[in-house]
Amino acid sequence: MRIVGFAEGVQGDHAGLVAVPMILSCTAARGHNIVLVLAGRPIPGGQDFVVHDCDRALARKEGLGTFGIVTCKARTRWAWSPSMLWRFSRLVRESDFVTLHSLYSFPVLAGYLLARFHRKPYALWPHGVLAPIQRRIGAAKKYVYNKLFADRILRNAAVLFYSAQGEREETDSLGLCTPSVIVPDGFNPTQFAKLPERGRFRRRFLNGYAGPLVLFLARLHAKKGVDVLIRAMQPVIAERPDARLAIVGPPDPVSFNKQVQRWIEESGIESQTVVPGAAGPEMRLEAFSDADVYVLPSYAENFGFSVFEAMACGLPVIVSDTLNYAAEIVQTGAGLAVPRTPEQFSAAILSLLDRSDIRSEMGSRGRLLASKYSLEETATKVETALQSVLQRRPFPPELAPMRATGTRV
Repeated sequence: MRIVGFAEGVQGDHAGLVAVPMILSCTAARGHNIVLVLAGRPIPGGQDFVVHDCDRALARKEGLGTFGIVTCKARTRWAWSPSMLWRFSRLVRESDFVTLHSLYSFPVLAGYLLARFHRKPYALWPHGVLAPIQRRIGAAKKYVYNKLFADRILRNAAVLFYSAQGEREETDSLGLCTPSVIVPDGFNPTQFAKLPERGRFRRRFLNGYAGPLVLFLARLHAKKGVDVLIRAMQPVIAERPDARLAIVGPPDPVSFNKQVQRWIEESGIESQTVVPGAAGPEMRLEAFSDADVYVLPSYAENFGFSVFEAMACGLPVIVSDTLNYAAEIVQTGAGLAVPRTPEQFSAAILSLLDRSDIRSEMGSRGRLLASKYSLEETATKVETALQSVLQRRPFPPELAPMRATGTRV
């Protein structure tokens, strides 16, 4: 298949859709020719795929196929880049399939218009933007945009890709009748198979402190529940004064870092907390290696990369019971899932800090669970879904196909 993807890149303090280059490159490696068009700077993790133009993208070898990223200059958070409409028209015309990533961005609109003009089927990955908490952000603007474009983009898609059953269920109130499948975003577990020597992160940020370390590693964003964790650590530290908290990740937006610092000061745990900022690949591994428990009190996650990374590193995890895959984490014994309250999280953290044997058992089970969600498995499912559309055959049961009305496809 020849596939063209459209997505927003890095715009200001917006990091873009980190999963997209990995999903499409692994799909290409199965023998397909894929070009990802980005409006904005390259997405972190995708820089090595960037080429100058479409011809070079189609010639760049990736496994059994080809894959390349072509970037366009863009303005505003909407990633306004009108040159896409004429620059990539021929590419879409000669393609078999178009993939659109997210919804409220100009690249998605451009890809939709080109797909409709050239009568090409297209798939849409919402990437969590249809979750209730996301729909409330800029609701008035989104209402207008929905009436003008978004409703039609959703309605005319050949298939919607959700990363979890929970993400699909969050759209029930929208009354979508577009066929949908569930394909987890996936990640590369082998990157976490060998961890650095324990102690490096502690030496850099905790003066080599050897006591219990609770780790938060994700974007510092309002939905991630950093405030819940900080308040939860207050009674934890009161009972276990030797406990420490590391809050690792880039603030989103940048100004959010000041809010995090205020929460820490108000809770009185400044001397027991470090906030190192964004972490590159090496620092991520060092943080996972040195932590005793990973905690994410997020409101919602359509996949939750850092959770799976922590499990791949053998860390027990504590997550909100509202997250997708929370039930599976509990069922497999890889961690705990609790309501999003400081009291519940503090109790869960203390229960694990006091039991090294349970942490070790959860860590082993977490590695097994994480290994099931490889990018190779994701690519196989993406390929199967797109081929099902092109060949006009039903989606196979392993993709959990369903229409929003509750009927199987």
